[in-house]
Amino acid sequence: MARVQDQAPSATSAEEQWIEENLAEQEVRHEKIMEDMEAISDERDEWVDGFLERLQTRGFNYNCDSLQKIDKEELPKKPQRPFKVVF
Repeated sequence: MARVQDQAPSATSAEEQWIEENLAEQEVRHEKIMEDMEAISDERDEWVDGFLERLQTRGFNYNCDSLQKIDKEELPKKPQRPFKVVF
């Protein structure tokens, strides 16, 4: 039995050209975003450190106004790889 998703029509040359141009534009935008993310890496590390400190001192809200503090031993360890930003 043939499935609809396996029967895509072939793209025209104009469509192929549009796809190539669009892909090139997206790659340029992605490169700029990655540069911006790398530029704020030191600031982002401070944000993460501040967040982990607040979890240990103030805690996090787990039910209405009840806070739960997290011991330092329970916090996740920072990986030895570059910080990966997902957007």
